Amino acid sequence: MKEGTTDALVEIAAANGGYVTASEAKARGIQNRELADAVDRGELVKMARGLYCTPETWEDEYVRARHRFARGIFSHDTALYLLGLSDSAPESLTMTFPRGYNPSSAKKSGIITKSSPAELHELGCIELDTPYGNIVSAYNAERTLCDMLRGTSSPDLQLLSPAFRSYLSSQEKNLPKLQSYAKALGVAPKVRKYTEVLL
Repeated sequence: MKEGTTDALVEIAAANGGYVTASEAKARGIQNRELADAVDRGELVKMARGLYCTPETWEDEYVRARHRFARGIFSHDTALYLLGLSDSAPESLTMTFPRGYNPSSAKKSGIITKSSPAELHELGCIELDTPYGNIVSAYNAERTLCDMLRGTSSPDLQLLSPAFRSYLSSQEKNLPKLQSYAKALGVAPKVRKYTEVLL
C-alpha cells in the first residue's frame, strides 16, 4: 500500500473515532482493494460491509447500526439513554424508520424498529455522542418523550416517568417545543397530562 494511502486512512480514522467507511475512503482516492489489503495486514478491522475500524478502537454498536441502517434514527429508550434521561442502557437498540421503509434486515439484526410518518421522520433529529464518544443521529428530548407516548395505550411508566421528571427539572427543557411536537405527533393530551402532574 502506498504510504499516502496509509496516512489518509489514519487521518480518516482519527477524525471519526477510529472508524473508516468505504465511502470516505473512496472520496480520498482509496479503492476497496486497498482497504482489503489494510485488513489483511491488520491495520484495519472489518466491522460490517463498508465499515472498518482500527484494531485499538472499541466496537461501538451504535455506529455499526447507524452505518448499516442509515435511514434509521435512534429513538425511544435508546434515545433516552443517549440524552442522559435514563440511566438504563438499552438491552436492544431502538431505531425509527420512515413509514414505507422495509426494516426486516434491521429486525433480523436484533434492532427494535418503529415507524414514523415520512413527513415527520426528521422532526427533532439531532446528533448525539455514543458512550464511546462517536456521533450518531438520534431524536431530541421533546421528540423522544412524545414518541414514548405515541402508538401505545400503556407506556413503560418505569422508564417514562423518571425521564419526564428529569426533563422537566432540566434547565434545557423547552415546553413550547414539547407541546408543538406533541401536537404534530398526535399526543398533545397525554403530554399535557404528564406535564401538569409532574410540574
